[in-house]
Amino acid sequence: MAYLRVFCLPLLVLALVMPPVTGYANTQNLPDLGDPSGTLLTPEQEYRLGRGWLRSLRGQAPLLEDPLVQDYVEHLVYRLASYSDLAEPDLAIVVVNNREINAFAVPGGVIGLNAGLFLNAESEDEVAAVIAHEIAHVSQRHFTRRYADSKRMNYAMLAAMLASMAVAIAGDAQAGMAGIATSQAAAIQSQLAYSRHHEREADRVGMQTMVNAGMDPYAMPRFFERMLRSRQYAGNPPEFILSHPVTEDRVADSRSRAEGLARPRLRMSPDFALIRARVQAGFYNDPQQALNYFRNQYESGSSISQQAAGFGLAMSALRTRDFDLAERTLQTLARQSPDQFWFRIALAEVAQKRGHPQQAVDMLRDVLDVIPGNYAASVLLVDNLLAINEPAQARQVLDRLLLKRQDPLLYRLLAEARGKEGDRARTHQARGEYLFAMGQEERGIEQMRFALEQSREQFALHTQLRARLRTMEQLANEEF
Repeated sequence: MAYLRVFCLPLLVLALVMPPVTGYANTQNLPDLGDPSGTLLTPEQEYRLGRGWLRSLRGQAPLLEDPLVQDYVEHLVYRLASYSDLAEPDLAIVVVNNREINAFAVPGGVIGLNAGLFLNAESEDEVAAVIAHEIAHVSQRHFTRRYADSKRMNYAMLAAMLASMAVAIAGDAQAGMAGIATSQAAAIQSQLAYSRHHEREADRVGMQTMVNAGMDPYAMPRFFERMLRSRQYAGNPPEFILSHPVTEDRVADSRSRAEGLARPRLRMSPDFALIRARVQAGFYNDPQQALNYFRNQYESGSSISQQAAGFGLAMSALRTRDFDLAERTLQTLARQSPDQFWFRIALAEVAQKRGHPQQAVDMLRDVLDVIPGNYAASVLLVDNLLAINEPAQARQVLDRLLLKRQDPLLYRLLAEARGKEGDRARTHQARGEYLFAMGQEERGIEQMRFALEQSREQFALHTQLRARLRTMEQLANEEF
């Protein structure tokens, strides 16, 4: 999906292909950018647009389905969002299974980042700096403001930009950006300048969000400087560089702003170190190589860096099916830090991989007794309950989770649970929700029609399904 590769210009192209929206007032007191109609996308339209884009993204990009990583990222994003200009954060957060450095924001509160960000950031505050920048794009409604200005552009330029975008979609982001930069250069230059303005505004607003959240504003210029150096010594710069142009001036500007802000006492986040090690262990092409790397780093110490090395070693051992090593290492870590439940959740993962799902269920229930509703432990519990053929118990856990979030992963597990229970209508319903959320809208609608057919004798369910099917069809055919 090209939107992963480029933040500003792909959203500009997306705006350009949408027909003008009329009849809505500017409720956010945004500046008049010269649009003759004076109309902008409403927040509701932005929301629908963003969630439709997210369905498409899920269908085309490899997402990281790791409940521990997802849980960590969501907590970090919402921590920052609570200190941002977002009045009522209703965010959809995705982690892309890609080693490139990148992050993106989409109208309607879709925030995403590549797992590769953890491989290249040196601290939690650096990851937070990138996330705060993306949250600022959403809170300042940069897409809508660009949409208002972009209607000045003509279709010839749009065609040239779409052609360049096709190159980026095919997998060559650099060539796509080069095509955009050289086509209709004079007119595009004004749009690039506008993009630079938004980038600087997102830097400023994001930096203030970090300070409000008690994080180090200097993390932003530090990360920019590292990206700038990577562009200077590498033939293939990170995709973050292509989508968020970093210059000496921008680095200097962000450093100057940081100097005027409060700087908290520096600290190292143990959670970040553990998640970084977990992601790193998963990105080695050769699991044995990862095992050797972390074995050389780990000396059974209890410092944050040593615990991270041990966690990486355990995750690498799990990949090589050295279950004894994984279990021994995690037990040592759990004794050192009894309050770090990730080690106990990982021990349940080891039990599951060993083929002992009942043992994993017992361990996870113990964890959930202490931290009820924990997402990672709950998802893993469901997986193991299904393995021991307890679909009703698995469904109860899923029903509680789905009251708070509509994750495709949860719908996939729910379809399996309903199938094991023999409930055909609700099996098709859950499968339909999963497929629809994953961008397979036609197949999702088809499953919902099957559910409707199977529920003819259940009036309440039949009525609910008919309404949901109508909504799905409207969303699938929606045009702006």
